[in-house]
Amino acid sequence: MPKAKFIIAILALSLIGFGWMVIGFETEEVPFISVSDLIEHHESYTQEKFRLGGNVLDGSIKYSEDKLDLFFELKQGEATLSVKHHSAAVPDLFKDGTQVIVEGVYKNGVFVADNLMTKCASRYEEESNYESKSSQTI
Repeated sequence: MPKAKFIIAILALSLIGFGWMVIGFETEEVPFISVSDLIEHHESYTQEKFRLGGNVLDGSIKYSEDKLDLFFELKQGEATLSVKHHSAAVPDLFKDGTQVIVEGVYKNGVFVADNLMTKCASRYEEESNYESKSSQTI
């Protein structure tokens, strides 16, 4: 009898695990696309969320009166896109000309970002300098 309970428990846990894999873990892949692709071909994409990268256009940063909404222009190459980010937490390194990555949805010509990340140029330069020095020593 204890053997049967053990087998039933294992089967039940396996079934639950399989159910989670099939139903529960439907991940939404967020593609990284260019600003110009989003502007020109946004209606051809099937997903709603996108990830974009570029530089903050100088002089374009504006805040709402309550400081919860941040507005700026994202520039990548020749293309620019208006971005709205709603959050009181803005990265410390966020300023004019900063390289940023935003993740969110595109609505009516404005990219509504729910995630804003800045790139630390000096950090990446140090890493690339280290990599080039280590490759020279080999």
